This record gives sequence, structure tokens and C-alpha cells, in this order.
Amino acid sequence: MAIVAGDLKMYLTGGAANADPLLSLGGVTSSVQFTDNTLDKLFASVGPAEALAGATKYRALTFKNTSALTAYAVSIHISQESTSADTTVEIAYDATGTQDVADEDTAPTGLTFSKPLSLATAIALGDIATNGTARIWFKRIVSATAAAASADTGKFTLTVGTAP
Repeated sequence: MAIVAGDLKMYLTGGAANADPLLSLGGVTSSVQFTDNTLDKLFASVGPAEALAGATKYRALTFKNTSALTAYAVSIHISQESTSADTTVEIAYDATGTQDVADEDTAPTGLTFSKPLSLATAIALGDIATNGTARIWFKRIVSATAAAASADTGKFTLTVGTAP
């Protein structure tokens, strides 16, 4: 029996029953699943004021292994960049998995964000045991004077390796 994609589930953060991706700011893992790997479902649309001034926003998701097996060599990467030339997304692994931020404009502390654009440069999350979790932070950067863009559909992918 092998682990299948559906065995690693994504959950919002920000409180035990938080159902709003815009409030997924770390802390307690929600019981509400985030069922889409597109970044436009995790962040709000960029309004005119944000596009003019530029903005950096943060979100956190918790990944949980619901399989009866350990998920070995789990990694995450950005499988499709933002379709807006003025927007970039970076990710970071939060090994403690408990950090939260006051608001979407506040950066989590002690994390190193990067933009891994392939499996070869993916961020290693290590092995995730049955019912184990891993916390990932997302950072969306909108450049000042950003042009209007519709349906910004950047994506991320979680990958499971093979057993040792």
C-alpha cells in the first residue's frame, strides 16, 4: 500500500474552526481543510491601493498526513509561478509549527523564505508520520505600481518521496 495524494491534507490555521483563508495566520490548526493548491484562493485579490503602493502579505497552512503510513521525504515547491509579472510568492517551512502573526502584514520570525520553482529545489519537510503535521508559510509580494491582472493562478505542489 502506498501513500496517495489525498493522504496529505491541507488545513487552514488561525483557530480551531477558522474557515476564512484570509485569517489563516498561523497558531492553532483549523479543522477546516484548504482544498485548493492555487494561491489566489489563499490570498485576497489585490486592490488598486495595494497595487499602487505594493504590499507583502503572509498566510500559513498546516499539512497533515492522514495515511496509516509514514510519508517519507516530503517536500514542497511552487509548481506554477504567479501569472502576474508584478507578483511573486515565496514559501518557508516552520519547523515549530506553532507561530502566529498579529495580521497579514506581519512577517513570522526566524523563517527563511525562498522561491523553489522545481522539485529539484523544493523545500524538504522531512518524514511526516501518521497524523503528523508540517506548517508552511506563504509570502506574497506585490510590486509597487503593479499592473492589473486577473485570475492570478500560481500553484504549489507537495511531493512524497519513497520509503528508505
